[in-house]
Amino acid sequence: MRTSHGLKSILLAATALSFAGPAFAQDADTAEEASGNDIVVVAQRVEERLQDVPVSVTVLNEKLLSNNNITSAKDIATFTPSLVTNNRYGNDNTTWTIRGFTQEQRTTSTVGTYFADVVAPRGSGATQGGDGAGPGYLFDLASVQVLNGPQGTLFGRNSTGGAVLLVPKRPTSEFEGYVEGSIGDYNLRRVQAVVNIPVMDSLRIRLGVDRNKRDGHLVNAGKIGFGPYGDAGGSTDYIALRFSAVADLSPDVENYTIVNYSKSKSTGNPPKILDCYNLVACQQQAYGNQTGWWTVFNVLPDAGSKSTTWQIINQTKWQVNDNLTLKNIFSYGEYIGDLNIDLFGQYGLVPSTLAYGTETNASQVKPFNVTHMLPGQHTNAQSSLVEEIQLQGQSNDGVLTYQAGLYLETNRPIGLSGIQSTTFTPCVDINTMNCTPFSGGGANSLGRLSYSTTMNYFDGRAVYAQASYNATDQLKFTGGFRYTWDTMRSQFQVIDIRLGNPIVASVAAPKIYNGTTLTSTTIADFAVCTNFVTFGAQGSAANPYLPITNRFGMCQQDITAKSSKPTWLVGVDFKPMEDVLVYAKWSRGYRQAGVASFAADKLQSYNAEKVDTYEAGLKASWRGMIPGFFNISGFYNDFRDQQVQLGVQCVPTSACSQTTIIQNVGKSKLTGFEAELGIKPFTGLQLGVAWAHLRTKIIEVNGTKDPVLATTSISSAISGLGLPFNDIRPPLPGQELPNSIPDKIVANGSYTFPLPASVGKLTVSATWVWQSSYKAVADNAVGCVSTNYYNSTTSSTTLGSCTYTPLPTASVPNPTAITIANGVSTVGGGRIPKQNFGNINVTWENIGGLPVDLSAYVTNVTNQKIVLHLNTQETQGLRSGFIGEPRMYGFRAKVRF
Repeated sequence: MRTSHGLKSILLAATALSFAGPAFAQDADTAEEASGNDIVVVAQRVEERLQDVPVSVTVLNEKLLSNNNITSAKDIATFTPSLVTNNRYGNDNTTWTIRGFTQEQRTTSTVGTYFADVVAPRGSGATQGGDGAGPGYLFDLASVQVLNGPQGTLFGRNSTGGAVLLVPKRPTSEFEGYVEGSIGDYNLRRVQAVVNIPVMDSLRIRLGVDRNKRDGHLVNAGKIGFGPYGDAGGSTDYIALRFSAVADLSPDVENYTIVNYSKSKSTGNPPKILDCYNLVACQQQAYGNQTGWWTVFNVLPDAGSKSTTWQIINQTKWQVNDNLTLKNIFSYGEYIGDLNIDLFGQYGLVPSTLAYGTETNASQVKPFNVTHMLPGQHTNAQSSLVEEIQLQGQSNDGVLTYQAGLYLETNRPIGLSGIQSTTFTPCVDINTMNCTPFSGGGANSLGRLSYSTTMNYFDGRAVYAQASYNATDQLKFTGGFRYTWDTMRSQFQVIDIRLGNPIVASVAAPKIYNGTTLTSTTIADFAVCTNFVTFGAQGSAANPYLPITNRFGMCQQDITAKSSKPTWLVGVDFKPMEDVLVYAKWSRGYRQAGVASFAADKLQSYNAEKVDTYEAGLKASWRGMIPGFFNISGFYNDFRDQQVQLGVQCVPTSACSQTTIIQNVGKSKLTGFEAELGIKPFTGLQLGVAWAHLRTKIIEVNGTKDPVLATTSISSAISGLGLPFNDIRPPLPGQELPNSIPDKIVANGSYTFPLPASVGKLTVSATWVWQSSYKAVADNAVGCVSTNYYNSTTSSTTLGSCTYTPLPTASVPNPTAITIANGVSTVGGGRIPKQNFGNINVTWENIGGLPVDLSAYVTNVTNQKIVLHLNTQETQGLRSGFIGEPRMYGFRAKVRF
C-alpha cells in the first residue's frame, strides 16, 4: 500500500487518503508525468522507488500533510485505510493499530514510530503516551510512510503490526525557507517558519519552528471548569523546535544531526454519553444534549494533558568504497507526560435531588472513574537511548545487495510515574485528598482512591542481516534474519485508599489497623495494598490497614520479564515487464514479553507474542495518454500467544477490586487486502482511490475453540493461583479483534486550472473517507443495575441477581433499550458505527508569479458526528465515546524565499 507523493494537486484531500491517496511523483504537466510509484521511500532503510519495493506502503507527502491540516497521530490514521488509533487518552496520547494488531494498555506498541530512522522515545508509564508521533513532530516533513505488517528484520524495535516512518526534510545546499501563517475557526492561530542555510560547502543547517494554538471544540455542559488550559475539550496548544545539520567531514564521511523539542498542553478529550440505560445517566445525557452533539461533562477542576519531548539524533555515514557503506546511528531522547482526565463521562450530582446546572463545586459531582497525576510526579517519564551500527553493500556486479547490523535500545525511568484514581468519589483537590469521605452505601461517595506508582526499565538488543540476490534481470530472492533479546523490569506499588470508610460489620474476621486489632468500626482513613496473594487479605496481619501517610513506602513489588525470539523474512520478486512487480513473502513478527504493573498480583507478567504473515502483491504503473498506477496486496496472518486484556473482578464486588490483566490466551487469524488506484485522465486532473479490507477472528482462547470452556479454563487457571476473581471476561473464540475496521475507503481528486504562469497555479481538491462499523472494545461483559431498562412494556424481568425494568415513559429522556435474549443481557455496544466525511482544499500557488501561496480548507465538510473510541459500562447504565472534530475551516498564507 502506498499513497500519494507527487500528486500535488490531489494532495490536500488526499490526506484523507493516506493509503488510499494515490498520487503522482512529480508535479509535471506533460502526458509523460511520472507515476505515483516513482516516489522514493525508505521502507527497506535505503532509498528506493516505491515501484521496486515489495512492501505494502502508504505515503503522505508534504502537500497532503499541509493541505489536510494534519497535526497529530490521529489525523494520520484518519487518512490511512490500514491504520486505526485508540484515542482514549486524548489526541496527544494515541496508540496505533495496523491490520488488527492492537496495543493494550501497559503493553509495548504494536506499531513502531520512527523519526529520521530512529524509534520515537518510549512512554510506558502509568498511562499510554509516547511511542508515537507526538505534537509538533509533523511539520517540515518530506513524507510520512506507513508500512503494513511486521517489520522485525530491518527495523529497530520489534513489532507485529507495522511501522510509521516520519521523514524530515534534510538541509540542502540552497539558501531558502518559508513563513506560513494560519487562521481559522475555534480561534485557530498557527505560525510555521523554516530557514535553510548553506553555511559553507561542507556544512548545511536547517532551523524550524511550529507554533499551533486552537480552542477546544467540546462544550463543557458541567459547571466544573476544565482547568488551566481552557474550558472546552479537545484544544491544541504546542510549540515545536527543530535544528538539523549536515556536515561533510570528508569526501567519504557525512554527519547528520537533528535536535527536536516539543511542548504541548491541552484540555484533553473527556468522553460523551452516547446511550443511557438508567435514570441517572439518561438525565445527564438529556441535559448535555441541549447544547448539542459536541458536548461533554468535565469532572476535574484541573483537567488537562501536558507533554514535553526532546530528542537528539546523530547519524554518521562512511562511504567505504563504491560498494560498501558503514553507518552509525545514535539517539537520546526523553518523554514526560502529565494527564488528568475523566475516563467514562459519568457526571453524577450529589445529592441526587440537585438539578444539572445548579452545581457549584467539584464536591457535588461524583464521577465513575478518573485518572490523575501524582503530586510532584508525572504519569509518564522515560528516557530512551538508541545505538545502531549498520552495514550496507553490494557485490561488484550488483547482483547481491545486503544489510547487516547491531541494535541496542535502553529505556530508563526519569523518577516515578504514577496516577491517583477515584471511584465514585467527588474531589475538590485530588492532590491533597480533599475529597468527600465515605457517606454510607456509596450514595454520595465511596471515599475510595487508588494510588499507583511505577518505574519501568527496558533493554533490547538485536543482531540482524538481510540480503537480496538477483537471479536474473526479472527474478530476485530476499532473505533476512534477526534475533532479539528483550528485558522489561517494573518496580511498582498499588494502594487502595479509603477516606472516612468504617470497617463495616459484615466483615467476618477482625481487621488490623497499624498493628492493632480492631474491635469497632470507627477507623476514618486508611491505606491497604490492593494485590491479594503476596500481601495477604486486606486487613490481615500480612496486609494491615495503615495510615494514608504510609503510602509512600508500602506495597512495593519488583518484577522482571524476559523474552528472546528470532524473526525473519523470505521473499521472491518477479518483474515480468518494466514497471510491473509481482512479489510474495513470508515474515515472522514478534512483540516482547512485559509486565502489566498495576494488574492483580501473580498476573502482572505476560509472555511474548508472535505472528507469521504470508503476503503477495502486485505493483504496476504506466504512462501514455492516461498515466497511472495500481497496487494491490493480500495477506494472511497466523497470530499466536497474543497479548490480550481481560477484565477480572469478584462477585460480590466487595470481595475484591475490579481490575484488568494482560494474558497470552489467544490464537487468531487476520486476512485481507489493500488496493489503490491512481490515474490522470487529462492534464490537470488527478484521481485516486484506496481500499483496505480486513477480517479478523479469534480461533482459540486458552487452547479451546469453545466460548464457554474458554472462560471457565481461564477462571480455573486464575483460581488455581489462589486469587479470588470469579468474574472473568476474556475475548471469546469466534469474535473479531478490537480496532479492526472491516472496510475503509479513501478517495481523492484534484484539478489544476490551466492558467498562465504569470497568474499562478490554482488547484481545487477534495478527499472523501468511508469506513464500516467496527468493534472498538470487548463487549461480552454481562452486567446490570436495578434500574436498567429493557425492551418491553410489561413487567420487570429478573435474571439471576439482576432486575430489569420495562422501558419507561417519556418522563425519562432518551433511554436506550437493553435486549435480553436466551436469559442473558448484553448491550453489545462495543462497536463504533460506520461513518463517512470529506475535506475540501483550494490552493493558489505563486500568486502573480510571486513566491506567495494562499489556501483555504474545510475539514469534515458535512459536519458528521464521528466517534473515535468507546467505553461500554452497562453496569453503570451508560455507553460513552470519545468524539471527533466538527466541521472546521481555515486559511493559510505562505511566503517562500
